[in-house]
Parts: sequence; C-alpha cells; structure tokens
Amino acid sequence: MDRIDQKIIQMLTVDGRMSFAELGRHVNLSTPAAHRRVKALEDRGVITGYTARVDTTSLGAGLSALVAIEAVGSLDTLVSELERIPDVAACWSTAGSSDLLLKVTAASPVTLERLLVRIRETVGVDRTRTTVLLDTRFEREADPAVILADTAGPV
Repeated sequence: MDRIDQKIIQMLTVDGRMSFAELGRHVNLSTPAAHRRVKALEDRGVITGYTARVDTTSLGAGLSALVAIEAVGSLDTLVSELERIPDVAACWSTAGSSDLLLKVTAASPVTLERLLVRIRETVGVDRTRTTVLLDTRFEREADPAVILADTAGPV
C-alpha cells in the first residue's frame, strides 16, 4: 500500500460520501484513477463498506448497554443465535473474565430488561454482567492515519 492509498483511506474515513472527482483532487489523481484505486482497495478487503451513523435516540432507542457474557459450549453457535437478536448492535470476542461483549440498544428500562432476559435464555449463555451507558462522551472509529503511522511511518 503506497502513500496515495493511505491518503485515500484517510480521506474516505472522514467523508465516505466524497466523490471520486474530489478524492482525486486531494490525492492528485484523475477521477477515473481515483475510482480505480478505491475499487482496488475494496477488492483487497481494505475498505470493507460504507455506513451511515444514526442517532439511535432519535429513533426511540435512547438506552444503550454493554453486556458481558460468560459462555458454555460453542462460541460460534452462540454468536449465530445472538446475531438473530435485532437489538444486539455489536458482538465482540474478548480476553479476560468474559467471552463476549455485546452492545445493545433499547427504548426503555423495561425493554432493556426483556432483551436481557432473551439474551440470558439463549443457549450457551452461562452468566451476564450488564453496564448501562448513561452518556456517550465521544465515540469514533480508529483513525487510519494513526494506524498507518504506527505501522508504516507517517502518512
């Protein structure tokens, strides 16, 4: 991956909707050349997708929590079951006292309680510990410029 690819990744992380023309201007490439570079990064699995960030509070799901799970049996089977629960926003495998960590959203404490019961009743769940999130002070994706600087020198 060269410096142009690194700059493209950095630019698209800031604005994933940036046009190929604008992207090309930032990295001194023609529009078609910028498009080819992005396509190659997608084909290699470096860029894995584009998403919209949504304020779940505005959608009526103003309560979020982290649920640590101690599991029994196959983690793959458990993860497949948890993936079927729409209110589970993320599932991470962890090292330490828990096997999985879930980020969940709910409309109210009552709906959170129902969701936690459903999670606890899922085959493979031994124990859970829940932490309700009161306020998001900040949240961001990893900065590719920092990662690339750590692994390949400055961008």
